Amino acid sequence: MEVVYGINPIKVLLDRQNSPLKKIVIASGRTGLAVLAMAETARKKNIPVEWKPRQILDELAGKQDHQGIIGFRNTFVYADLETLLKNRHPDFSHDLIVILDSIVDPQNLGSIIRSAHCLGANGVIIPTDRAACVTPAVIKASAGSAESLPVSRVTNLSQTIDDLKKKGFWVYGADAHGGKRLSDHDFNCSVALVLGSEARGLRPLIKKKCDFLITIPMMADFDSLNVSVAAGIIQYEILMNRMEDAKKRK
Repeated sequence: MEVVYGINPIKVLLDRQNSPLKKIVIASGRTGLAVLAMAETARKKNIPVEWKPRQILDELAGKQDHQGIIGFRNTFVYADLETLLKNRHPDFSHDLIVILDSIVDPQNLGSIIRSAHCLGANGVIIPTDRAACVTPAVIKASAGSAESLPVSRVTNLSQTIDDLKKKGFWVYGADAHGGKRLSDHDFNCSVALVLGSEARGLRPLIKKKCDFLITIPMMADFDSLNVSVAAGIIQYEILMNRMEDAKKRK
Protein backbone atom coordinates (compact mmCIF):
# COMPACT_ATOMS: atom_id res chain seq x y z
CA MET A 1 0.00 0.00 0.00
CA GLU A 2 1.10 3.56 -0.70
CA VAL A 3 0.06 6.87 0.83
CA VAL A 4 -1.13 9.71 -1.40
CA TYR A 5 -2.08 13.12 -0.07
CA GLY A 6 -3.49 16.46 -1.12
CA ILE A 7 -6.92 17.52 -2.39
CA ASN A 8 -6.21 17.39 -6.14
CA PRO A 9 -4.41 14.01 -6.23
CA ILE A 10 -7.10 12.31 -4.18
CA LYS A 11 -9.89 13.89 -6.22
CA VAL A 12 -8.29 12.60 -9.42
CA LEU A 13 -8.14 9.08 -7.98
CA LEU A 14 -11.69 9.26 -6.67
CA ASP A 15 -13.04 10.36 -10.04
CA ARG A 16 -11.69 7.27 -11.77
CA GLN A 17 -14.28 4.70 -12.71
CA ASN A 18 -12.27 2.02 -10.93
CA SER A 19 -10.62 4.02 -8.18
CA PRO A 20 -7.41 2.48 -6.77
CA LEU A 21 -8.08 4.08 -3.38
CA LYS A 22 -8.59 1.62 -0.55
CA LYS A 23 -9.23 4.09 2.26
CA ILE A 24 -9.36 7.84 2.93
CA VAL A 25 -8.34 9.53 6.18
CA ILE A 26 -9.47 13.10 6.86
CA ALA A 27 -8.20 15.36 9.64
CA SER A 28 -10.72 15.82 12.47
CA GLY A 29 -12.43 19.17 12.18
CA ARG A 30 -11.46 19.54 8.50
CA THR A 31 -14.20 21.44 6.73
CA GLY A 32 -14.69 22.78 3.24
CA LEU A 33 -16.99 21.77 0.42
CA ALA A 34 -14.23 20.07 -1.60
CA VAL A 35 -13.23 17.70 1.21
CA LEU A 36 -16.80 16.95 2.23
CA ALA A 37 -17.72 16.24 -1.39
CA MET A 38 -14.81 13.81 -1.68
CA ALA A 39 -15.88 12.05 1.51
CA GLU A 40 -19.37 11.63 0.07
CA THR A 41 -18.00 10.35 -3.25
CA ALA A 42 -15.85 7.84 -1.40
CA ARG A 43 -18.82 6.54 0.58
CA LYS A 44 -20.84 6.11 -2.62
CA LYS A 45 -17.98 4.04 -4.03
CA ASN A 46 -17.73 1.99 -0.82
CA ILE A 47 -14.28 3.40 -0.02
CA PRO A 48 -13.91 3.63 3.78
CA VAL A 49 -13.57 7.15 5.20
CA GLU A 50 -12.00 7.75 8.63
CA TRP A 51 -11.59 10.97 10.62
CA LYS A 52 -8.36 11.14 12.63
CA PRO A 53 -6.38 13.78 14.57
CA ARG A 54 -4.20 15.92 12.29
CA GLN A 55 -1.09 14.64 14.09
CA ILE A 56 -1.73 11.16 12.71
CA LEU A 57 -2.02 12.54 9.17
CA ASP A 58 1.22 14.47 9.69
CA GLU A 59 2.98 11.22 10.56
CA LEU A 60 1.43 9.31 7.65
CA ALA A 61 2.46 12.02 5.17
CA GLY A 62 5.97 12.34 6.57
CA LYS A 63 5.36 15.94 7.69
CA GLN A 64 4.43 16.95 4.11
CA ASP A 65 1.55 19.35 3.43
CA HIS A 66 -1.35 16.91 3.11
CA GLN A 67 -4.13 19.57 3.18
CA GLY A 68 -6.01 17.54 5.76
CA ILE A 69 -6.70 14.49 3.59
CA ILE A 70 -4.78 11.28 2.91
CA GLY A 71 -5.58 8.23 0.84
CA PHE A 72 -4.23 4.68 0.77
CA ARG A 73 -3.81 3.05 -2.61
CA ASN A 74 -1.93 0.28 -4.36
CA THR A 75 1.62 1.18 -5.42
CA PHE A 76 1.89 3.52 -8.43
CA VAL A 77 2.09 1.60 -11.70
CA TYR A 78 4.39 2.85 -14.46
CA ALA A 79 3.31 2.64 -18.09
CA ASP A 80 5.25 0.93 -20.87
CA LEU A 81 6.48 2.75 -23.97
CA GLU A 82 3.67 1.42 -26.13
CA THR A 83 1.12 2.99 -23.80
CA LEU A 84 2.78 6.37 -24.26
CA LEU A 85 2.79 5.96 -28.03
CA LYS A 86 -0.94 5.23 -28.02
CA ASN A 87 -1.69 8.27 -25.85
CA ARG A 88 -1.29 10.98 -28.51
CA HIS A 89 -3.51 13.99 -27.87
CA PRO A 90 -6.52 13.84 -30.25
CA ASP A 91 -5.88 17.41 -31.46
CA PHE A 92 -2.31 16.58 -32.54
CA SER A 93 -1.23 14.86 -35.74
CA HIS A 94 2.18 14.12 -34.18
CA ASP A 95 3.44 12.69 -30.90
CA LEU A 96 5.20 14.53 -28.08
CA ILE A 97 7.10 12.53 -25.46
CA VAL A 98 9.05 14.23 -22.67
CA ILE A 99 12.25 12.45 -21.58
CA LEU A 100 13.93 13.43 -18.32
CA ASP A 101 17.64 12.76 -17.91
CA SER A 102 18.51 12.52 -14.20
CA ILE A 103 15.94 14.92 -12.71
CA VAL A 104 16.34 14.39 -8.96
CA ASP A 105 14.02 16.98 -7.38
CA PRO A 106 10.50 15.57 -6.78
CA GLN A 107 9.00 19.06 -7.08
CA ASN A 108 10.58 19.52 -10.51
CA LEU A 109 9.43 16.10 -11.64
CA GLY A 110 5.88 16.79 -10.48
CA SER A 111 5.81 20.21 -12.14
CA ILE A 112 7.10 18.81 -15.44
CA ILE A 113 4.48 16.05 -15.43
CA ARG A 114 1.81 18.69 -14.78
CA SER A 115 2.91 20.90 -17.69
CA ALA A 116 3.25 17.86 -19.97
CA HIS A 117 -0.32 16.87 -19.16
CA CYS A 118 -1.65 20.41 -19.66
CA LEU A 119 0.23 21.04 -22.92
CA GLY A 120 -0.66 17.87 -24.78
CA ALA A 121 2.25 15.46 -24.33
CA ASN A 122 1.73 11.72 -24.76
CA GLY A 123 3.59 11.06 -21.53
CA VAL A 124 6.87 11.30 -19.65
CA ILE A 125 9.85 8.93 -19.54
CA ILE A 126 12.22 8.79 -16.57
CA PRO A 127 15.26 6.55 -15.86
CA THR A 128 15.33 4.01 -13.05
CA ASP A 129 18.73 5.09 -11.69
CA ARG A 130 19.95 8.42 -10.26
CA ALA A 131 16.62 10.13 -10.74
CA ALA A 132 13.44 10.92 -8.83
CA CYS A 133 10.65 8.39 -9.16
CA VAL A 134 6.90 8.94 -8.79
CA THR A 135 6.24 9.33 -5.07
CA PRO A 136 3.36 10.91 -3.14
CA ALA A 137 5.33 14.19 -3.13
CA VAL A 138 5.63 14.04 -6.93
CA ILE A 139 1.94 13.25 -7.33
CA LYS A 140 1.01 16.22 -5.15
CA ALA A 141 3.44 18.53 -7.01
CA SER A 142 1.80 17.42 -10.25
CA ALA A 143 -1.64 18.37 -8.80
CA GLY A 144 -2.68 14.78 -9.43
CA SER A 145 -1.82 14.80 -13.15
CA ALA A 146 0.71 12.00 -12.60
CA GLU A 147 -2.37 9.81 -12.12
CA SER A 148 -3.73 10.81 -15.55
CA LEU A 149 -0.66 11.13 -17.78
CA PRO A 150 1.33 7.93 -18.48
CA VAL A 151 4.79 7.90 -16.89
CA SER A 152 7.26 5.27 -18.07
CA ARG A 153 10.40 4.23 -16.17
CA VAL A 154 13.21 2.70 -18.23
CA THR A 155 16.58 1.18 -17.37
CA ASN A 156 18.41 2.47 -20.47
CA LEU A 157 17.53 6.01 -21.56
CA SER A 158 19.96 5.92 -24.49
CA GLN A 159 18.39 2.75 -25.89
CA THR A 160 14.91 4.18 -25.43
CA ILE A 161 15.89 7.24 -27.49
CA ASP A 162 17.20 4.93 -30.22
CA ASP A 163 13.90 3.02 -30.16
CA LEU A 164 11.94 6.25 -30.56
CA LYS A 165 14.13 7.32 -33.48
CA LYS A 166 13.31 4.03 -35.21
CA LYS A 167 9.64 4.91 -34.78
CA GLY A 168 10.11 8.23 -36.58
CA PHE A 169 10.76 10.59 -33.67
CA TRP A 170 13.11 13.58 -33.90
CA VAL A 171 14.98 14.17 -30.66
CA TYR A 172 15.24 17.72 -29.32
CA GLY A 173 17.52 18.37 -26.35
CA ALA A 174 17.18 21.41 -24.11
CA ASP A 175 20.58 23.14 -23.76
CA ALA A 176 21.08 26.33 -21.75
CA HIS A 177 23.49 27.99 -24.16
CA GLY A 178 24.67 25.88 -27.09
CA GLY A 179 21.49 25.27 -29.08
CA LYS A 180 19.44 26.96 -31.76
CA ARG A 181 16.83 29.49 -30.63
CA LEU A 182 13.60 27.81 -29.58
CA SER A 183 11.47 29.92 -31.93
CA ASP A 184 13.57 28.89 -34.96
CA HIS A 185 12.49 25.26 -34.78
CA ASP A 186 9.60 23.58 -36.58
CA PHE A 187 7.97 21.03 -34.30
CA ASN A 188 5.49 19.56 -36.77
CA CYS A 189 6.90 16.07 -36.41
CA SER A 190 6.93 13.41 -33.72
CA VAL A 191 9.02 15.03 -30.97
CA ALA A 192 11.02 13.49 -28.14
CA LEU A 193 11.93 16.41 -25.88
CA VAL A 194 14.89 15.65 -23.60
CA LEU A 195 15.65 17.73 -20.50
CA GLY A 196 18.75 17.25 -18.36
CA SER A 197 19.45 17.36 -14.65
CA GLU A 198 19.10 20.46 -12.50
CA ALA A 199 22.86 20.75 -11.92
CA ARG A 200 24.57 19.48 -15.06
CA GLY A 201 22.02 19.47 -17.85
CA LEU A 202 22.13 16.68 -20.42
CA ARG A 203 24.72 13.97 -19.98
CA PRO A 204 27.25 13.85 -22.87
CA LEU A 205 25.97 10.52 -24.26
CA ILE A 206 22.35 11.66 -24.19
CA LYS A 207 23.32 15.00 -25.72
CA LYS A 208 24.99 13.21 -28.64
CA LYS A 209 21.77 11.30 -29.27
CA CYS A 210 19.85 14.54 -29.88
CA ASP A 211 19.09 15.56 -33.45
CA PHE A 212 18.68 19.21 -32.42
CA LEU A 213 19.59 21.32 -29.39
CA ILE A 214 17.16 24.00 -28.17
CA THR A 215 18.09 27.15 -26.30
CA ILE A 216 15.61 29.54 -24.66
CA PRO A 217 16.75 33.17 -25.08
CA MET A 218 17.17 34.98 -21.75
CA MET A 219 17.47 38.71 -21.11
CA ALA A 220 19.26 38.45 -17.76
CA ASP A 221 22.89 37.44 -17.33
CA PHE A 222 22.15 34.19 -15.52
CA ASP A 223 23.19 30.57 -15.93
CA SER A 224 19.88 28.92 -16.80
CA LEU A 225 16.18 28.59 -16.07
CA ASN A 226 14.76 26.08 -13.61
CA VAL A 227 14.26 22.82 -15.54
CA SER A 228 10.52 22.66 -14.85
CA VAL A 229 10.10 26.24 -16.09
CA ALA A 230 12.13 25.45 -19.21
CA ALA A 231 10.00 22.36 -19.83
CA GLY A 232 6.83 24.44 -19.69
CA ILE A 233 8.18 27.13 -22.03
CA ILE A 234 9.38 24.64 -24.64
CA GLN A 235 6.19 22.59 -24.58
CA TYR A 236 4.10 25.73 -24.92
CA GLU A 237 6.16 26.76 -27.98
CA ILE A 238 5.59 23.29 -29.46
CA LEU A 239 1.87 23.63 -28.84
CA MET A 240 1.69 27.08 -30.45
CA ASN A 241 3.80 25.90 -33.38
CA ARG A 242 1.46 23.02 -34.06
CA MET A 243 -1.68 25.09 -33.63
CA GLU A 244 -0.36 27.64 -36.11
CA ASP A 245 0.41 24.91 -38.60
CA ALA A 246 -3.08 23.47 -38.15
CA LYS A 247 -4.58 26.88 -39.00
CA LYS A 248 -2.53 27.07 -42.19
CA ARG A 249 -3.67 23.64 -43.28
CA LYS A 250 -7.31 24.69 -42.85
